[in-house]
Amino acid sequence: MLSFDHPLSERVRSLIRIDHLFNRFNHNTDSDDKWSHHVALSSLFEIMECSSRAELKLDILQELERQRQAVRHRDNPDILDRIQRASQDLQDVQQKFGQHLRENEWLMSLKQRIVMAGGTTPVELPSYYYWQKQPADLRRADLQRWSQVMMPTYHATKLLLEILRSNQRVMMCKTQKANYEHTSLAKNIHLLTVEIPQAAGVLPEVSANKYFTHIRFVQANQESMRGKPVEKDLEFKMMICSFDSEAVA
Repeated sequence: MLSFDHPLSERVRSLIRIDHLFNRFNHNTDSDDKWSHHVALSSLFEIMECSSRAELKLDILQELERQRQAVRHRDNPDILDRIQRASQDLQDVQQKFGQHLRENEWLMSLKQRIVMAGGTTPVELPSYYYWQKQPADLRRADLQRWSQVMMPTYHATKLLLEILRSNQRVMMCKTQKANYEHTSLAKNIHLLTVEIPQAAGVLPEVSANKYFTHIRFVQANQESMRGKPVEKDLEFKMMICSFDSEAVA
């Protein structure tokens, strides 16, 4: 099955982006291959850019506090402990997100070069070539050291998305004339997830707000960004998710 997320707010969209980038960073850091570590570094720079908005930390802390208050009424000590720990770890980070990377001249030079075609060849950056030739454990230690201050943001983001996805209502849906329409969503719905078998070979195009939801499926292809509309009707699953459990009850 393939799951396609459709965030209904920029806050949730930012959380999904950050989680995706950190997952890519962690996956490639675990490898011993130098090219995987190259991708990990590139991901680290993307994380720095994606998470540099000044209000992001405040948004995350505010949502963690909202969840902490809600959990108290549901008597779930495990999740309450995780929320409190994530909030405290994030508050303990005093510096601006990614500031330690910006203060590293070598990393900032690499950041500028890594987006250029051939910008990180041994000819252009011999010091980077030298780093890539170091043992995998040393490169991994560097990557972990450079990312350490960022990890509280990742853990808090991952926890919030876990809470969001756990507060869901599942709907079994079927298109009519290759389209699906839903007249309204409950208040405070923050995420729609469409799940469909990979074998169907289709992608959902979602247009949604609190008044109206429209989904149409197009054929998946790698020749253009938008495929041809699917003619046949399809069955699929839609999950409606909210940070407020009452909204999906």
